[in-house]
Amino acid sequence: MTDIESALARLRDLPADPRLSMIDAAVLDGLQRELAAGGRQSGGMFATAAAVALVTGILGSAIPGTPANAASNPFPLGAPAALAPSTLLTSAE
Repeated sequence: MTDIESALARLRDLPADPRLSMIDAAVLDGLQRELAAGGRQSGGMFATAAAVALVTGILGSAIPGTPANAASNPFPLGAPAALAPSTLLTSAE
């Protein structure tokens, strides 16, 4: 085994940190504090974002677009390279 593999194996065998059992409660408490401190602002921001998305969607569907045209070049990134596998396979036939 290499040094990295042996270090990872030793790390895997270590017991879990006991503080990890408290992390869920700490994260949920932090979220609760954030919601309690700025709940109105979050709702207002959500309403603003929803209104902007609604207006953008309505305007986007109301303005007629240009019709789609097929590309004349079958290669979207330009002509294929001379040694590309697809050109080598085609020339072998």
